Amino acid sequence: MIKLLKCEYRKTKGRYIFLTALLVTAVQIVWALYGKYTDTVLMNGWMTFLYQLPLVNAIFLPLLSIIVSSRLCDIEHKGVIFKQLSVISEKGKIFDAKFIYGVSIVIFCNIISWASTIIFGYIIGFSSDVPINLYLLYLLFTIAPTVAVYIFQHTLSMLFKNQAVTFFAGIIGTFCGLFSMFLPNIPLLRKLFIWGYYGVLQFVGMFGWTKETRMADVYFAVMDIDWLFFAILIAASVVMYIIGRILFCRKEV
Repeated sequence: MIKLLKCEYRKTKGRYIFLTALLVTAVQIVWALYGKYTDTVLMNGWMTFLYQLPLVNAIFLPLLSIIVSSRLCDIEHKGVIFKQLSVISEKGKIFDAKFIYGVSIVIFCNIISWASTIIFGYIIGFSSDVPINLYLLYLLFTIAPTVAVYIFQHTLSMLFKNQAVTFFAGIIGTFCGLFSMFLPNIPLLRKLFIWGYYGVLQFVGMFGWTKETRMADVYFAVMDIDWLFFAILIAASVVMYIIGRILFCRKEV
């Protein structure tokens, strides 16, 4: 496995995959943090981020997964390298190695985005100390759906030579996830799509907003966490990975 991971690094060294992932993350950070920070926002800054960031994640993190998984597999499909690799190693190990390498990049970018949010909060002058327990929980609920989405994208990228299939499937899934997040009155809808779990696992709500008072009476509160569907997401991720691995092992390369 270590040799396969080293092989992945050497093959992708000149393709700037990690740099591309960092650029996407940089755009995500700027998008998430840009805005007008009034006294009200500064007072509720930490909780405001926990309320707003899941929607930003639902846009950028699936895109990040599409880009990383597609670029990692594109070189093998173009050069028929999967057939050569399967001679010296088991297909299952090849699937595992590419997944570990790609998901590590994505998770690292998640952590960078998370840390940048906290650092920005301190710099801009948010009131009170950062609720680190809530932010660690937020990190967990960001990584979990991202890994699930990456497993889906990784499987498609490994199975289909034409990476346009991976791209369009990911875009459609992202749209479905975003659409479900804008329909809070139909919570079951977002639970049907792994891309919607950024909203399912959102645990901070905004209350008190009206057209007349707007942000004047707004307050944020921690809501009940849906641990059942968190467990379902983890189980679904494991099942998707096993199915994807089996399909790749049976595929003619």
